[in-house]
Amino acid sequence: MMINIELTKCIGPAYYDLFWDLEEQKHLHYWLKGGRGSLKSSFVFIYVIWRLTVDAIEGRVRHGVALRKVKDTIRDSIFQNFLWAIDLLGLTDLWQYTTNPMKIWFKDNTILFRGAANKRDHEKIKSIKFKKGFCKFVIYEELTEFIGMDEIRVINHSLLRGGDEAAAFYMYNPPASKNAWVNDESRIIVPSRYIHSSTYLDAPREWLGDIFVNEAEELKIINPRKYRHMFLGEVVGEGLEIYPEKTIDNTDGVLVLRTITDDEISRFYKVDRGLDFGYSAATCYSESFYNENTMQLFVFDEVYLTRANNEMLAVHIKPKAGSLLIYGDSEDPRTINEMNLKSLNVRHCKKGKDSKPHGIKWMQDRAEIIIDKKRCPNIASDFQLYEYKKDPKTDKIIYGDYPKEPDGCASVRYGQEEHILSNKIRWA
Repeated sequence: MMINIELTKCIGPAYYDLFWDLEEQKHLHYWLKGGRGSLKSSFVFIYVIWRLTVDAIEGRVRHGVALRKVKDTIRDSIFQNFLWAIDLLGLTDLWQYTTNPMKIWFKDNTILFRGAANKRDHEKIKSIKFKKGFCKFVIYEELTEFIGMDEIRVINHSLLRGGDEAAAFYMYNPPASKNAWVNDESRIIVPSRYIHSSTYLDAPREWLGDIFVNEAEELKIINPRKYRHMFLGEVVGEGLEIYPEKTIDNTDGVLVLRTITDDEISRFYKVDRGLDFGYSAATCYSESFYNENTMQLFVFDEVYLTRANNEMLAVHIKPKAGSLLIYGDSEDPRTINEMNLKSLNVRHCKKGKDSKPHGIKWMQDRAEIIIDKKRCPNIASDFQLYEYKKDPKTDKIIYGDYPKEPDGCASVRYGQEEHILSNKIRWA
């Protein structure tokens, strides 16, 4: 049996490299993120059907398991999309299906469909056994519906066993919140992971249609922030950011991530140093400069260590600070004393009523907080991810209460003690 399919008429150009990566089995985990119309889901459905068809014709018994969190959503979404892919590829005469139970098959190669909403669903996934062959593909549609990577790992461990080739697909539109678990996870680079980003701009216009494209372009004018999230798949935040980024459509933001040049640093006439202690959490040392004339705060160096003892901290901080003054976390006087015994010059921050919220408010009121993301990647991330909480009953933002402060934010704030105190604010 031979099949003749012109895949370039089915797969967008943005996915050609991904296609060959899969064919060469270079990775195990494939994260496909993007906005609406990016063709990410279409590519997965088409590729899985095409590859299982080829495997069946060539005598290889392989299977796929497709998942959504809630099984009641499967029939009208991922199941129908696989049938769509079969039809698009001209393979309707080969593949068969049933709806109860939901199952698609060609020869001995099958695709099963499962939900994962509760313990019973997970037990059904765990009990999946194939008479011949093994699970080659695991497909997660609407990844954001799942609880987190621990749940994903448990499912993968149940399905990806017994074979010498496999690929797991994770399809999702990035949530607006920077703290969403999928956004955190997609920032982690590991050798087995391929992360693919795409938008509707990467798709042939005729595949999407003029109506779709025109709607997207109209939203770009009406609400640029929503356009960037919905159609470009950008993590724009939910308005919860304590230090919102300054962008074209948010000129009131305070956080600016850009390169701070050596020439700029050479003109910083007074460097402020802060130190926030942690152990299971991080310890962060920061160097910053505040320009009182422009109200700009520059953050340009860091030491960011987890599970570091005092000896290790001193070894990393001493070359940067020498005997110059550092303002440290006043909640940990013992560690400050130990740092001073190791020839550092660490002074306790001063405390006062409502000192933390007043200090954070001072930071928020600066014209700009400029952070060099290359020099200070961890501090930059802490400022980006620090968010207000919502009242679970009303779903409204709680502006009056600042959540636990990330180490990088606290360190920079400690370093600014003199400026904040000169503003008649006592803090720690």
